[in-house]
Amino acid sequence: MRKEKRFERVMQNEEWGQSLPAFFYRLSPLAQRCYLQSDSIDRFALDAHPRLNDLMGALGEAIVRGSIVSIRNAGQRLCDHICNELRVTGVPIQVRGVRPSNARGELHGIYYPNARPPFIVLWMRTAQRHDVVKPKTLARTLMHELAHHLDFHLFNLRDSFHTRGFFKRESYLMRIGWPQRRPPLTQCGLKGDQTSA
Repeated sequence: MRKEKRFERVMQNEEWGQSLPAFFYRLSPLAQRCYLQSDSIDRFALDAHPRLNDLMGALGEAIVRGSIVSIRNAGQRLCDHICNELRVTGVPIQVRGVRPSNARGELHGIYYPNARPPFIVLWMRTAQRHDVVKPKTLARTLMHELAHHLDFHLFNLRDSFHTRGFFKRESYLMRIGWPQRRPPLTQCGLKGDQTSA
């Protein structure tokens, strides 16, 4: 009963503080509850640790080198570590070359929750100039897709919405993981290898 009353108050924006997105009201009641549950979670039970910093830093260095194989291996080690720490099923990642694009923009990454097993795809080069994506940008894309995986396998959500809570969780992974004092990574003069997906 208490949950029902709280849900009604949230629906009336008494506990929200900001208006809900328009599409929220087109969701089924079950999906609305999932959305609100996602929004209420702002971090993971994961602490900053030198090992996490090292793995994130190794991913950044692999991105600078521009090798699909190196990026995939470093990204997989990072995801495996986070999943192991949170005691959830790991997720395979794939790294491909040039980002797909259309009039709406470029696709940075995607998570396939219904595949068996689920997997993540990242694209490492920009659509127009085919430049290697900046290290922190690609690392954030990976954390974004991993956050979708964790919605399903850690929080047991029925869907993974882009709520404010979701973006806070993504930012939390970057905040505790990205090395703060590492010298800036540069791509000057680096074309990377020519391996393509």
